[in-house]
Amino acid sequence: MKKMKKLFFVAVMLVAVLALNACTAVQVSGQLVLNSDGSGTRTITGMIAKQDYQDGYGSAYYYFKQHGEAMETYLRNLYTEKVSGSENWLTIQVDDSGEAWEVVTLTFSFANFEEYTKRLEALAYDETAKASYVAPTFAADDAGVTYQESTGVMTAIFKSIQTTIMADDTMYDETCPKDGVALNDGSANGQLVDYGVELMKPENGSAMTVQFNGGEVTAVDAVDGNFTFKAGASAEQPEDHETSMVLKYDFNENLSNTGTAADNDLTYGTGSTAGGPVYTDGIDGKAILLDGASYLASPNKTYNYKEMTVSFYFRMDKYTETDTGANMILVPAGLGALGSGMIDIEFINEADAAGTQLLGKMNSSNWQLQDKLYSDGYLMEAHLNEWHCYTLVFRNEYDAEGAIEDAFMYMYIDGKLAARTRLAVAAGLTYALGSYDDGSFGTPNGGFNVGGYYENEVVKRAVTGALDNLMVFDGALSEEEVNSLCYTVKVGKEYDPDVIDEVPGENENQGSTEPTKAPETEPTKVPEQDKTPSTDTSSESSGNNTVIIVVAVVAVLVLCAVVAFVVIGKKKKN
Repeated sequence: MKKMKKLFFVAVMLVAVLALNACTAVQVSGQLVLNSDGSGTRTITGMIAKQDYQDGYGSAYYYFKQHGEAMETYLRNLYTEKVSGSENWLTIQVDDSGEAWEVVTLTFSFANFEEYTKRLEALAYDETAKASYVAPTFAADDAGVTYQESTGVMTAIFKSIQTTIMADDTMYDETCPKDGVALNDGSANGQLVDYGVELMKPENGSAMTVQFNGGEVTAVDAVDGNFTFKAGASAEQPEDHETSMVLKYDFNENLSNTGTAADNDLTYGTGSTAGGPVYTDGIDGKAILLDGASYLASPNKTYNYKEMTVSFYFRMDKYTETDTGANMILVPAGLGALGSGMIDIEFINEADAAGTQLLGKMNSSNWQLQDKLYSDGYLMEAHLNEWHCYTLVFRNEYDAEGAIEDAFMYMYIDGKLAARTRLAVAAGLTYALGSYDDGSFGTPNGGFNVGGYYENEVVKRAVTGALDNLMVFDGALSEEEVNSLCYTVKVGKEYDPDVIDEVPGENENQGSTEPTKAPETEPTKVPEQDKTPSTDTSSESSGNNTVIIVVAVVAVLVLCAVVAFVVIGKKKKN
């Protein structure tokens, strides 16, 4: 059934979105036309948002005193002063005709790759902003070509411009006035320097495209802080994908990965209980014991899959009370938690729920909107101190041309289908456990966390219990494969899909209340080919709209505190 979040938390999250929009108001993208001889044309585009939030967040357009042709002239003079000779090769255009964005484009041509790298680096003229700049590379031989560019290149260029403009009273007004009224109430001061420029968000287009030798324009995704484009014989050729177990942690006295993706060992998380990882008897050898104040961390990498299966054995020793009710099993690290397609898996006891359920969820391109799948009828209070195998499968269905036609999330307990949902807001996105953090917002904290996470020097939303045989497959397993590859060790008390759990008595540890059988008329299993939309799909905007609006107004009063939490800490979902 559909679950509604605590209304106050929803309101605060709505306010937090404004803060994040402020910190990322100018979105930057790049277009490269490249030839095999190293010549070509490069364009870098900056989109300035025209929102007019009354606290000054997300209102980048109104901080500028000049727009359109006046801004264009200003930028030409700026680069003439800062980059000698740029007036001979750099073209600058500013288009202020759009309703949602003012668009700034920087364009130049180049005769060879050496000239390209010199001109591109010259655009990042401010030494502080250039700290994240790494020169692109280009390799060409009989096998083909490879172009690689750091994600810090384009942001370094526009942060150079930002630094100059913010220091110029003729161009910049921190009060952010619109029609003579200041939009910035003061809470945005000091945040715009660090968070005023970001790469274009997926919902607005591609952050990087490359066209090679007059061929098709190709959108290039960022992986581990780099855009990498390949063409020719060296390019990756499409082929049938064979699913493999990319990550496998059996926790037999170590945190090593024995899956097919090497170099992905876990580490004991910063801030966890002193003494290092503790192991206990598991379902298969040893298991990691998590005490509600410890967690594990993956390397700082991107973990993206076209389809995915996550499976683990877990014994909950007790439910850990947390601020949102969530006990995390898998959660993206740091600000990656807000990313498009991000997945987390948790046990949660929500304010309006009868007990603690297993929850799998996936972000849409807007982190506020998520698809969710709950273990309806399966409550952890009835299964304390029991080992069970939990498996979530993220599967796509494709049309004749190979395009994604539908997407589903399945939940299995002890190898039996417990619930499913059709993805609504996140359908078609790449499934992601975590994303690379380039350190732009402080100490790098990318990848994913296991068992909880670390924020503001505190381990948060951590589980209490034992975890064994954590596995991630880079494909969607069938029910037969779930039983042959995931549910490999039988548990003592297997899940029965016909049983509806009841919350045990308040003073009982494991629950003596007998579970009740589900009515015979209720379906116990949904065929995987069934595409009937599930009512389990929900989003953060669920609930009574009128009440949420009222509470959101109250939440504005704590905006400053929320902004500090978002900016200084590493933001997390529930």
